[in-house]
Amino acid sequence: MISLIVCLATFALFIAIRILYNQKPFPLLNPVLLSMVLIAVLLTVSSVDYYAYYLASMPINILLEPAIVALAYPLYTQFKAIRPILLFLIVCAFIGISLSTGLAFMLCVLFQVGPNLTASLMALSVTTPVTLLITDMIGGIPSIAAAMVILIGIFGSVFGLSLLQLCNVTQPQAKGIALGVSCHAIGTATAMEHHPQAGAFASAAMIISAIISAFWVPIFFTILSSLSK
Repeated sequence: MISLIVCLATFALFIAIRILYNQKPFPLLNPVLLSMVLIAVLLTVSSVDYYAYYLASMPINILLEPAIVALAYPLYTQFKAIRPILLFLIVCAFIGISLSTGLAFMLCVLFQVGPNLTASLMALSVTTPVTLLITDMIGGIPSIAAAMVILIGIFGSVFGLSLLQLCNVTQPQAKGIALGVSCHAIGTATAMEHHPQAGAFASAAMIISAIISAFWVPIFFTILSSLSK
């Protein structure tokens, strides 16, 4: 009964914020961001233990994996548009992953970050389950990697489209690829709301990025580590 009440209250909060966002589409009113902030504030003010809330809201967490799979639907509907440039999309995903991994490694070297934390920041361009596997494989701390992936996704969801517009990126396909590669599932959901083709290309980019990251990031991290010694 408690679990049902918590889930309904969480859904109600998210829907209310989403209605507000649709009426006033200001970036800081992003439903994902604002829901997280308000829930954190409510838990703190009410002195409710987060783990107790986590257990009570477990049905929502269970829906995460089907929600990720559901992102494949726009990919299916727009596959004819994606197929002719599939190779180009793969190249874009590979370049995006390489640049993000390389930049993260350079910043870690510049600020003299420890090896475990450095490894935790290498695989941040993919959805959380894949990130956890890669991070564990290269000796990082999965919990830190998971937190960073969520933060990147939220940042992309809040500011991604505005930054792309500022950079004069206007085609929905290009916006989708950028959000799918850099902001994974949360960015893909934002792209889907923005435009059907943006959602389809983001979904394709996210899937391809996960496949590329699984084999390339450990190899690339090993190369970068050997060069930095």
